[in-house]
Amino acid sequence: MVTFATTVRSASLPAALRSSSLHSSAPSSRMTTATKATRMTMMTAQVQDIITTHRVDVREPLLRERLLGELVGTFFLVLTVGIGVASGSDMAPVAIGLMLAVQIYTFGSVSGGFLNPAVTLAVVLGGRQKISCSNAALYIVAECLGGIAAGFAALAGTEKSFCFDYAAKSQSWGTGFELEMLFTMALCGIVLSAGTSNDAPNQYFGFAIGCTVVAGALACGGFDQGSFNPAVTVGMNIANYANSN
Repeated sequence: MVTFATTVRSASLPAALRSSSLHSSAPSSRMTTATKATRMTMMTAQVQDIITTHRVDVREPLLRERLLGELVGTFFLVLTVGIGVASGSDMAPVAIGLMLAVQIYTFGSVSGGFLNPAVTLAVVLGGRQKISCSNAALYIVAECLGGIAAGFAALAGTEKSFCFDYAAKSQSWGTGFELEMLFTMALCGIVLSAGTSNDAPNQYFGFAIGCTVVAGALACGGFDQGSFNPAVTVGMNIANYANSN
């Protein structure tokens, strides 16, 4: 009797009401999906806002951390020079430029990613208060030490060495002096324009600096060895001197 009465009452309900009760879970499921999508959109917008306009401030890198960044970055740059030139590959300038760009992106937010005593001096003389004279002197020492260590590492890895000498290309010293001066100036100029701008470290400064080195090495490769970096010259020449003895 109870079953019969329930059946009768259920049968007497309007069709629209029965349909609503049978499918009441579907709207709830759609609402849950919409809520999740809305929350995901809000979280994405918050993350983008943090990345673009509200970056979390971190402490200023310590001097020893910045010096270590310059030493390590210069080490890998000079190591790439030593191995690339020793291999005799035509792609050595490209490899050097890429390594420079990678090291600048790696240590740009730590030390500025100068990796070159000439660049360090240019930043000091630029007057933008990016580095003090005393710290710049320590930077230059760290960069040269990294270059010397890399010169010996390249020698140990390839059992070959070379030195930067204007006579290596059978050119006069004036040719080497002019090309080194002009392309080092181009390198320092792009560092001052892109690497020490108000938005540095930005997304493009490492690429621009690396491409400048590649362009300079390819342009003057037939007339000059294309160092553009005293740390490279010192590191490779000292290793070559040790190898010749």
